[in-house]
Amino acid sequence: MSKRAIYENYKKVYNQLQGVKTEGTFQKTGTLTPKEFVEAGDTLVQKIPVWQWASGEGADYLPSDKKYLIYRGAMCFDRAPAQDEKDNEAIDEDGWVSTHIDHVPKARAAPAAQKEINWEDDEDDEEAADEDLQERRCRLYDVTVVYDQYYQTPRVFITGYSESNHSLPLTKDEMMQDVYAANREKTVSVDPHPFLKAASISIHPCRHAETMKRTLESLRERLDESQEDIPEAERVPFMFPTYLALFVFLKFISSVVPTIEYDVSIDLDM
Repeated sequence: MSKRAIYENYKKVYNQLQGVKTEGTFQKTGTLTPKEFVEAGDTLVQKIPVWQWASGEGADYLPSDKKYLIYRGAMCFDRAPAQDEKDNEAIDEDGWVSTHIDHVPKARAAPAAQKEINWEDDEDDEEAADEDLQERRCRLYDVTVVYDQYYQTPRVFITGYSESNHSLPLTKDEMMQDVYAANREKTVSVDPHPFLKAASISIHPCRHAETMKRTLESLRERLDESQEDIPEAERVPFMFPTYLALFVFLKFISSVVPTIEYDVSIDLDM
């Protein structure tokens, strides 16, 4: 039996013995209960409707129609850059590219596919259409968020499709081209999706809670700094809404796969 199979069996037995997390400790630990995960997912779907809930088999502690969240057809025009020497300080001792709330995905102009085409001049328009097709070529990714019972955090699986044929799945090596080099085969691997069973980029959840907690601490510090001139008795205490947890989570995930464009556009400044 492989090490991976042993590890997966261990987690399965552990989950059965421990049961499902019911106590909310997000502010202190960065972890979520299944109920909090569903509440955060409902908020994500409400505020950004391109995200949708999906059903599936398993994870009986979740509602039957809310097993995981999915964003279909996220565009990816460029391959992920190799980590630059000047960014070495952003890589920690475990090789994880530092994830943080201030990460901003690269801005991109609207794709050429949105240009208006005049179909009256057949030859010219066919040429223009061909040029548009060439300009808009990009990989597509389905981004899904599941709840990981063992780590008590959300977990992302990303499935890619070829730029030449959007129904053709990318190979493992091709999908790894869209992950920061420092994370490949370390904090990111290609694993079967727990519900869809398709080969997907899997971002390991072992440090998600720690990163979520660190992000909350950063937001707390910002709030404290903004209230330095206010008497202590009048200061607003920090309490980050748990239902916004997935916005924090998806922002730091975007720094691992920086060229996959999915929408988490919400202002998290306190």
